Amino acid sequence: MRRSGIIIALVVWLSLLSLAPVAAQSSLTFTLDFEGLPDDQAIGEYGGLTFGDGWRFGDVRSGRYNAPFPADCPDFGGTCSFAINRYGFARVAGASVGQINLPDGVISLSVGVSTSSRVTLAAFDRAGNLIVSAFAESNIVTGRLDRLIVAAPASQPIAYVEISGERDTWLIDDLQYTTQSVLRARPARLALAQRVDDVARPGTILTLELTLENYGRGPMRAATIELPFDDAALTLLDATPGRADVWVSDVQSGLITIRTGPLAATRDLIAITIRFWVRDDAPIGHAIGRVARLWYSDGVTEFGRGQSNLPRAVIGWGPELNFERRPDLTVNAHTVAYTAAGFAPGEPVGIWYNPPTGAPPMTVTTVRADGDGRVSGTLAISDWPAGDYTLVLFSHHSQQTFVGAFSVP
Repeated sequence: MRRSGIIIALVVWLSLLSLAPVAAQSSLTFTLDFEGLPDDQAIGEYGGLTFGDGWRFGDVRSGRYNAPFPADCPDFGGTCSFAINRYGFARVAGASVGQINLPDGVISLSVGVSTSSRVTLAAFDRAGNLIVSAFAESNIVTGRLDRLIVAAPASQPIAYVEISGERDTWLIDDLQYTTQSVLRARPARLALAQRVDDVARPGTILTLELTLENYGRGPMRAATIELPFDDAALTLLDATPGRADVWVSDVQSGLITIRTGPLAATRDLIAITIRFWVRDDAPIGHAIGRVARLWYSDGVTEFGRGQSNLPRAVIGWGPELNFERRPDLTVNAHTVAYTAAGFAPGEPVGIWYNPPTGAPPMTVTTVRADGDGRVSGTLAISDWPAGDYTLVLFSHHSQQTFVGAFSVP
């Protein structure tokens, strides 16, 4: 059955409509949703904040948590412990207190909490004096996240917060903090990536995931994304931003315009899910991938720009049209040099190799693709055991996998 019409849910952050120009802004509010990051990885620096010992990312899709995935868990009567807003959250492993250090000028912070017993959020100044605290009681059977809020006078900004409760029985999500405009003028560095299936079948729904990440040392204030699409083959169904301060501002023939509020420094990211109906008469073999473009402002410039990767998506019937992605390898007796292109500029790429005889994979490193979406490097292999190896490069946002085989004599 042919889908017709365009249904767009425009999620508008109303407070942004009244913002003065960047130079006149007195404060910025950042939202950290803990989405799109590996389960059980130590958090460290994230979203302009520094997380203390014990903090780890969580993802209900990992199966490690008693949370409502994949079922919706409608009764919450002990069937599952937590109701998570999407898949990602943060937790403190093996401890009852988690500390989060804040940048200069933070005047308020709030966080959603799911807990089986009382949890306290306490805010301190740089001298270690308690400014204000808030608490939430057990809420795991309610199916909601209770929000804790702490605010301080502008003359007494919050230096750090502590979240405490009974050990390993609580988690947090959707942390927000507001800072006065005293942040150092450091540039943002943005990666814009698209993830979509290689083959789109006529008469089906095609889902595209768009990820925008700020991995720079300075915050991004606002961004505009233009995403072209092939309206001869695709009908736009809907666009679902991952945050309230991300919205579709305009839809034209073959073009979606998306606007965002601020992104904090150091790995803050947002995701937008866009769905298309693939027309029944879409021509087989037709390439439908398009490059998305980005314009943004930060504390250094009003005219930053960038672009995404080019998805190698085509209209087709089956997996036989899937693209094989292979890195270019140059092997000699001492080294193997590798190069791969087609990633989103700036996106993180994990690299590992698989040894012979079924031995466990060995991690090499995680790097950022350069401004052309390219990754290259060299491995020393002179002391490796002889055998057949494979080198793997996996992009975290566009989720492309490059696999190259080589032998060590």
